[in-house]
Amino acid sequence: MDNSIDRRSLLIGAAASSLIAPIPARAAPATIRAIGFDGFPIFDPRSVAARAKAIIGDKGEMLAAQWTTKLFGYSWLETAAGRYQDFGTIADASLRHVAAALRIPLGETQRAALVAAYGELEIWPDVRPALEKLRTAGIRLAFVSNLGADTLTANVRRNDIAQYFDPPLSTDRVRAFKPSPKAYAMAIDAWGLPRAEIGFAAFGGWDAVGATWFGYRTAWVNRLDVPAETLDVAPAITSRGIDGVLALAGID
Repeated sequence: MDNSIDRRSLLIGAAASSLIAPIPARAAPATIRAIGFDGFPIFDPRSVAARAKAIIGDKGEMLAAQWTTKLFGYSWLETAAGRYQDFGTIADASLRHVAAALRIPLGETQRAALVAAYGELEIWPDVRPALEKLRTAGIRLAFVSNLGADTLTANVRRNDIAQYFDPPLSTDRVRAFKPSPKAYAMAIDAWGLPRAEIGFAAFGGWDAVGATWFGYRTAWVNRLDVPAETLDVAPAITSRGIDGVLALAGID
Protein backbone atom coordinates (compact mmCIF):
# COMPACT_ATOMS: atom_id res chain seq x y z
CA MET A 1 0.00 0.00 0.00
CA ASP A 2 1.24 3.52 -0.83
CA ASN A 3 2.14 5.21 2.45
CA SER A 4 1.59 8.63 0.86
CA ILE A 5 -2.02 7.71 0.21
CA ASP A 6 -2.47 6.68 3.86
CA ARG A 7 -0.99 9.97 5.02
CA ARG A 8 -3.28 11.92 2.71
CA SER A 9 -6.29 9.98 4.01
CA LEU A 10 -5.36 10.76 7.60
CA LEU A 11 -4.95 14.47 6.83
CA ILE A 12 -8.25 14.62 4.98
CA GLY A 13 -10.00 12.78 7.82
CA ALA A 14 -8.54 15.12 10.41
CA ALA A 15 -9.61 18.18 8.43
CA ALA A 16 -13.12 16.80 8.01
CA SER A 17 -13.45 16.03 11.69
CA SER A 18 -12.41 19.58 12.57
CA LEU A 19 -15.12 20.93 10.29
CA ILE A 20 -17.85 19.01 12.06
CA ALA A 21 -16.53 19.48 15.59
CA PRO A 22 -19.14 21.20 17.78
CA ILE A 23 -18.61 24.93 18.34
CA PRO A 24 -18.58 25.77 22.07
CA ALA A 25 -21.78 27.54 23.06
CA ARG A 26 -21.52 31.11 24.24
CA ALA A 27 -22.29 31.64 27.88
CA ALA A 28 -25.77 33.05 28.43
CA PRO A 29 -25.79 36.67 29.58
CA ALA A 30 -26.19 37.20 33.29
CA THR A 31 -29.72 37.67 34.60
CA ILE A 32 -30.69 41.31 35.02
CA ARG A 33 -31.40 41.84 38.71
CA ALA A 34 -31.68 45.63 38.79
CA ILE A 35 -32.35 48.46 36.34
CA GLY A 36 -31.23 52.06 36.50
CA PHE A 37 -33.60 54.50 34.83
CA ASP A 38 -32.99 57.89 33.37
CA GLY A 39 -35.89 60.09 34.42
CA PHE A 40 -37.60 60.47 31.08
CA PRO A 41 -38.43 56.89 30.08
CA ILE A 42 -40.77 57.23 33.09
CA PHE A 43 -41.70 60.93 33.13
CA ASP A 44 -42.99 62.79 30.07
CA PRO A 45 -40.94 66.01 29.66
CA ARG A 46 -43.16 67.53 26.99
CA SER A 47 -45.12 69.45 29.60
CA VAL A 48 -42.07 71.71 30.04
CA ALA A 49 -42.52 72.98 26.48
CA ALA A 50 -46.26 73.30 27.07
CA ARG A 51 -45.59 75.50 30.10
CA ALA A 52 -43.14 77.62 28.13
CA LYS A 53 -45.80 78.17 25.48
CA ALA A 54 -48.36 79.05 28.14
CA ILE A 55 -46.01 81.64 29.65
CA ILE A 56 -44.58 83.34 26.58
CA GLY A 57 -46.83 82.32 23.70
CA ASP A 58 -45.86 81.01 20.28
CA LYS A 59 -42.10 81.28 20.87
CA GLY A 60 -42.40 78.95 23.84
CA GLU A 61 -41.76 75.74 21.92
CA MET A 62 -38.66 77.17 20.25
CA LEU A 63 -37.41 78.44 23.60
CA ALA A 64 -37.96 75.02 25.20
CA ALA A 65 -36.14 73.17 22.42
CA GLN A 66 -33.10 75.43 22.51
CA TRP A 67 -33.17 75.45 26.31
CA THR A 68 -32.92 71.66 26.40
CA THR A 69 -29.93 71.70 24.06
CA LYS A 70 -28.17 74.42 26.04
CA LEU A 71 -28.95 72.72 29.34
CA PHE A 72 -27.20 69.54 28.30
CA GLY A 73 -24.37 71.55 26.81
CA TYR A 74 -23.81 73.31 30.13
CA SER A 75 -23.97 70.05 32.10
CA TRP A 76 -21.37 68.42 29.86
CA LEU A 77 -19.20 71.56 29.97
CA GLU A 78 -19.21 71.55 33.77
CA THR A 79 -18.38 67.85 33.97
CA ALA A 80 -15.63 68.06 31.35
CA ALA A 81 -14.05 70.93 33.32
CA GLY A 82 -14.27 69.03 36.62
CA ARG A 83 -16.89 71.42 37.97
CA TYR A 84 -20.44 70.82 39.17
CA GLN A 85 -23.58 72.78 39.91
CA ASP A 86 -26.93 71.14 40.58
CA PHE A 87 -29.51 70.62 37.84
CA GLY A 88 -31.71 73.52 38.95
CA THR A 89 -28.82 75.98 38.82
CA ILE A 90 -27.71 74.73 35.41
CA ALA A 91 -31.31 74.83 34.14
CA ASP A 92 -31.74 78.46 35.16
CA ALA A 93 -28.38 79.50 33.71
CA SER A 94 -29.09 77.84 30.36
CA LEU A 95 -32.61 79.29 30.29
CA ARG A 96 -31.25 82.82 30.81
CA HIS A 97 -28.78 82.34 27.96
CA VAL A 98 -31.37 81.06 25.50
CA ALA A 99 -33.92 83.74 26.42
CA ALA A 100 -31.28 86.42 25.83
CA ALA A 101 -30.25 84.86 22.49
CA LEU A 102 -33.87 84.76 21.32
CA ARG A 103 -34.57 88.28 22.65
CA ILE A 104 -37.35 86.93 24.86
CA PRO A 105 -37.77 88.88 28.12
CA LEU A 106 -38.14 86.48 31.05
CA GLY A 107 -38.51 87.68 34.61
CA GLU A 108 -37.26 85.77 37.64
CA THR A 109 -40.76 84.49 38.44
CA GLN A 110 -41.24 83.16 34.92
CA ARG A 111 -37.85 81.45 34.95
CA ALA A 112 -38.58 79.86 38.31
CA ALA A 113 -41.90 78.54 37.00
CA LEU A 114 -40.21 76.97 33.99
CA VAL A 115 -37.46 75.32 36.02
CA ALA A 116 -40.07 74.08 38.51
CA ALA A 117 -41.88 72.33 35.65
CA TYR A 118 -39.24 69.58 35.79
CA GLY A 119 -40.60 68.62 39.20
CA GLU A 120 -44.23 68.51 38.04
CA LEU A 121 -44.16 65.86 35.33
CA GLU A 122 -46.67 63.12 34.53
CA ILE A 123 -45.74 59.52 33.75
CA TRP A 124 -46.09 58.06 30.26
CA PRO A 125 -49.23 55.90 29.83
CA ASP A 126 -47.35 52.58 29.55
CA VAL A 127 -45.30 53.05 32.72
CA ARG A 128 -47.42 51.75 35.56
CA PRO A 129 -48.21 48.27 34.13
CA ALA A 130 -44.53 47.81 33.26
CA LEU A 131 -43.39 48.80 36.74
CA GLU A 132 -45.81 46.28 38.21
CA LYS A 133 -44.34 43.51 36.04
CA LEU A 134 -40.80 44.47 37.02
CA ARG A 135 -41.70 44.47 40.70
CA THR A 136 -43.42 41.09 40.39
CA ALA A 137 -40.23 39.75 38.81
CA GLY A 138 -38.22 40.96 41.81
CA ILE A 139 -36.11 43.41 39.83
CA ARG A 140 -34.82 46.40 41.77
CA LEU A 141 -35.31 49.83 40.21
CA ALA A 142 -33.82 53.25 40.82
CA PHE A 143 -33.39 56.49 38.93
CA VAL A 144 -29.86 57.24 37.79
CA SER A 145 -30.43 60.79 36.69
CA ASN A 146 -29.01 64.26 36.20
CA LEU A 147 -32.12 65.60 37.94
CA GLY A 148 -31.82 66.43 41.61
CA ALA A 149 -33.05 63.93 44.20
CA ASP A 150 -35.75 66.38 45.38
CA THR A 151 -37.05 66.77 41.81
CA LEU A 152 -37.13 63.02 41.25
CA THR A 153 -38.85 62.42 44.59
CA ALA A 154 -41.45 65.09 43.82
CA ASN A 155 -42.29 63.42 40.50
CA VAL A 156 -42.40 59.95 42.05
CA ARG A 157 -44.80 61.10 44.77
CA ARG A 158 -46.91 63.12 42.34
CA ASN A 159 -47.50 59.99 40.28
CA ASP A 160 -47.79 57.56 43.22
CA ILE A 161 -45.02 55.22 42.05
CA ALA A 162 -42.67 55.40 45.05
CA GLN A 163 -43.36 51.75 45.91
CA TYR A 164 -41.51 50.60 42.80
CA PHE A 165 -38.25 52.45 43.31
CA ASP A 166 -35.24 52.47 45.59
CA PRO A 167 -33.96 55.93 46.64
CA PRO A 168 -32.99 58.01 43.61
CA LEU A 169 -29.36 58.13 42.51
CA SER A 170 -28.95 61.76 41.51
CA THR A 171 -25.67 62.95 40.05
CA ASP A 172 -25.53 65.33 43.01
CA ARG A 173 -24.02 62.36 44.87
CA VAL A 174 -20.92 62.21 42.69
CA ARG A 175 -20.92 65.79 41.39
CA ALA A 176 -20.61 64.69 37.77
CA PHE A 177 -23.39 64.60 35.19
CA LYS A 178 -23.98 61.69 32.85
CA PRO A 179 -22.34 60.45 30.68
CA SER A 180 -19.52 60.54 33.22
CA PRO A 181 -18.64 56.99 34.33
CA LYS A 182 -18.91 58.27 37.91
CA ALA A 183 -22.63 58.82 37.36
CA TYR A 184 -23.32 55.36 35.94
CA ALA A 185 -21.20 53.71 38.66
CA MET A 186 -23.66 54.92 41.32
CA ALA A 187 -25.89 51.92 40.56
CA ILE A 188 -23.06 49.44 41.18
CA ASP A 189 -22.21 51.13 44.46
CA ALA A 190 -25.84 51.33 45.59
CA TRP A 191 -26.81 47.74 44.76
CA GLY A 192 -23.52 45.94 45.22
CA LEU A 193 -24.18 43.99 42.03
CA PRO A 194 -21.78 43.22 39.20
CA ARG A 195 -22.13 45.39 36.13
CA ALA A 196 -23.42 42.45 34.08
CA GLU A 197 -26.49 42.12 36.32
CA ILE A 198 -27.53 45.77 36.00
CA GLY A 199 -29.56 47.09 33.08
CA PHE A 200 -30.05 50.69 32.11
CA ALA A 201 -33.04 52.47 30.55
CA ALA A 202 -32.15 55.60 28.60
CA PHE A 203 -34.32 58.31 27.04
CA GLY A 204 -31.67 60.17 25.07
CA GLY A 205 -29.56 58.48 22.43
CA TRP A 206 -26.43 60.01 23.96
CA ASP A 207 -27.34 58.46 27.34
CA ALA A 208 -27.84 55.06 25.72
CA VAL A 209 -24.37 55.35 24.22
CA GLY A 210 -22.82 56.43 27.53
CA ALA A 211 -24.42 53.60 29.50
CA THR A 212 -23.42 51.06 26.86
CA TRP A 213 -19.84 52.33 26.84
CA PHE A 214 -19.85 51.98 30.62
CA GLY A 215 -20.79 48.32 30.23
CA TYR A 216 -24.50 48.18 31.07
CA ARG A 217 -26.93 46.29 28.87
CA THR A 218 -29.05 49.20 27.80
CA ALA A 219 -32.57 49.70 26.51
CA TRP A 220 -32.98 52.94 24.59
CA VAL A 221 -36.58 54.05 25.08
CA ASN A 222 -36.72 56.29 22.03
CA ARG A 223 -40.13 57.76 22.74
CA LEU A 224 -39.70 60.73 20.38
CA ASP A 225 -38.44 58.57 17.50
CA VAL A 226 -35.21 60.50 16.97
CA PRO A 227 -32.27 59.18 14.88
CA ALA A 228 -29.71 56.99 16.60
CA GLU A 229 -26.28 58.37 17.39
CA THR A 230 -23.86 57.60 14.56
CA LEU A 231 -21.08 56.17 16.71
CA ASP A 232 -19.46 52.74 16.93
CA VAL A 233 -21.84 51.49 19.61
CA ALA A 234 -25.50 50.55 19.87
CA PRO A 235 -27.74 49.76 22.83
CA ALA A 236 -28.85 46.17 23.35
CA ILE A 237 -32.49 47.09 22.65
CA THR A 238 -34.22 50.06 21.03
CA SER A 239 -37.96 50.59 21.41
CA ARG A 240 -40.53 53.37 21.26
CA GLY A 241 -42.03 52.40 24.62
CA ILE A 242 -41.10 50.84 27.92
CA ASP A 243 -41.66 47.38 26.49
CA GLY A 244 -37.98 47.49 25.55
CA VAL A 245 -37.09 47.62 29.23
CA LEU A 246 -39.24 44.57 29.89
CA ALA A 247 -37.47 42.75 27.06
CA LEU A 248 -34.10 43.71 28.55
CA ALA A 249 -35.22 42.10 31.81
CA GLY A 250 -36.48 38.96 30.03
CA ILE A 251 -40.13 39.72 30.77
CA ASP A 252 -42.84 39.08 28.18
